[in-house]
Amino acid sequence: MGSAAGVRGRPADPGIENRVLTAALTVYGEVGWAGFTLDAVARRAPVGKAALYRRWPTKEDLLLAALERLAEPPDEDADPADLRGCLIAMAGQVIGMYVGPKAMVLPRVLIEAGQYPPRFDDMVQNIVQARFGASRFIIQAALDRGELPPDTSPDLIVDAIMGRVLRLIVLTPGAQRTAIHTERDQHAAAIADYVLHAVIR
Repeated sequence: MGSAAGVRGRPADPGIENRVLTAALTVYGEVGWAGFTLDAVARRAPVGKAALYRRWPTKEDLLLAALERLAEPPDEDADPADLRGCLIAMAGQVIGMYVGPKAMVLPRVLIEAGQYPPRFDDMVQNIVQARFGASRFIIQAALDRGELPPDTSPDLIVDAIMGRVLRLIVLTPGAQRTAIHTERDQHAAAIADYVLHAVIR
């Protein structure tokens, strides 16, 4: 009886954070900063407002946490010596930011970065550094191992990957872009192989 009395309220919902952050990205992508509110996210999640406000007291706190999920974190099991695998993962991340459920988020961030400095600029830079900084180190390590020509620029490889992704998206009719998301792994591998072949040949 004593143990039962010690249990108060509902048990914590282990999925609440994922639901809230996913909902936050969706709401922000739909309405932008001006329409982004904690109440709107709570309704979309759905979660109780009290639980949401305890974790993220301001909409700035919530959006910053959500934007960390804009690009997927690197796979913890990824081999740092696997250059091709690294480039495929990076291409897949970029594809994921432009098609699929997150497609509206990045364009809004890029537009609103100029309207709300330095808050949005800092967010964008944090995302870029966290997600693509590791790729530069892996490319540099491949250079040091002699896997790439000595005059290869890690930044240009990153730019080439991103450029090929944007070309794929821009030249694909809107109605067909869902297929890019569905076949993301295949597209990412083709883009990585194209860039590697252009650099090494």
